[in-house]
Amino acid sequence: MKGFLRLFMNYGLVASIVVWAAVVGMMAYRLNESPWRWAFVALVFGGFGTIAGIFWIRRYVDRQTKASEQESEGGSAT
Repeated sequence: MKGFLRLFMNYGLVASIVVWAAVVGMMAYRLNESPWRWAFVALVFGGFGTIAGIFWIRRYVDRQTKASEQESEGGSAT
């Protein structure tokens, strides 16, 4: 159960954005000649951009945490 909770906390938001983008994409597919079609397509791309932003922020925070841990380990040894 602990492994599931970790996966849900790490990737639950990303999964929900993917599902949302799929639903909006399906709606855009159904709007054949509507002027709103490209707005829906833009929303789908915005969702994928949000996912990329989430992973970029996560990598940035991990790098900052690792650098902070290495700095604190080096400072206590001297």
